[in-house]
Amino acid sequence: MSILQSVPASLLALLGMIALVVGGLALIASGARMRDEQLARRVGMVQPGLAILSGSEQAASSDESILRMPVRGMSEPSQREIIRLLSGLGLPPARALTVFMIGRLATVLILGVATFFWVREIPAFQASSILPILIAAMAAIVGWFVPMLFISYGARQHKKAVRSGLPDALELLVVCVEAGLSLEDGLTRVVTELQRSQPALADELNLLLADLRILPSRDMALTNMAERVDVPSVRSVVTTLAQTLRYGTPLVQALRVVAAELRNDYLIELEERANRLPAYLTLPVILFLMPTIFLIVGGPAALRLIDAFAQR
Repeated sequence: MSILQSVPASLLALLGMIALVVGGLALIASGARMRDEQLARRVGMVQPGLAILSGSEQAASSDESILRMPVRGMSEPSQREIIRLLSGLGLPPARALTVFMIGRLATVLILGVATFFWVREIPAFQASSILPILIAAMAAIVGWFVPMLFISYGARQHKKAVRSGLPDALELLVVCVEAGLSLEDGLTRVVTELQRSQPALADELNLLLADLRILPSRDMALTNMAERVDVPSVRSVVTTLAQTLRYGTPLVQALRVVAAELRNDYLIELEERANRLPAYLTLPVILFLMPTIFLIVGGPAALRLIDAFAQR
């Protein structure tokens, strides 16, 4: 009992926080291992004479197995949103929640410990043992939301990159299809050409190409891309391609029309930004340019008035 009393309360709180984070990481790791064992056991129980599941049933069972991970305190729509955002960044959906929770707990631990030791070095807080713990707890709470902010920002940048490079990709695909290539071969050529200039779009098209080769239906592959990116321009392209492949309309003409529409939409967006520019420049002009102009125009007159009043 005397040993525990000799230990400072701040150190005990810090050790408790570290133990909590380590326990959470161990819980996530054990849950992922148990999930893998359950899937392996179910696969072993499947009889070889059973029929093979269709692509839609496989996708549904995969989503259900992912959402069975032990992520407590998080609703199912939030889990689906995190999986969608991380899959948009190129992370496999089966590992999205595990990576997210590990990153969240690591951020909480790093911010909490770093803030605690930083506050302890401030002379104003050295006399108190409660304030550093409270400030570290607030920093840990902020760290709980930081990973989601970074993921949202990365997903927005990824969508922006995909949307900006989509018209160029469609025009390249038009050239490939006019040359006699099929849709899959044209996408392969487009991915090769855009690998350096548009890496985000090249990755998405590469995933689309893999889905087209694996899934039993092209509509499912196009729908998966639309759900991953979730951009109106991508949904428009996906809808046009799905209708073209379903009803047998000319693919080149449809792609050319969609590419022209995306170019027009991009030009309209640029015009809207240019029209908003004067309103955005009003405050900087008032703060930085107008005082300089007043000094240049009225400065000599003000100096002459000061000299005239000084001589009197």
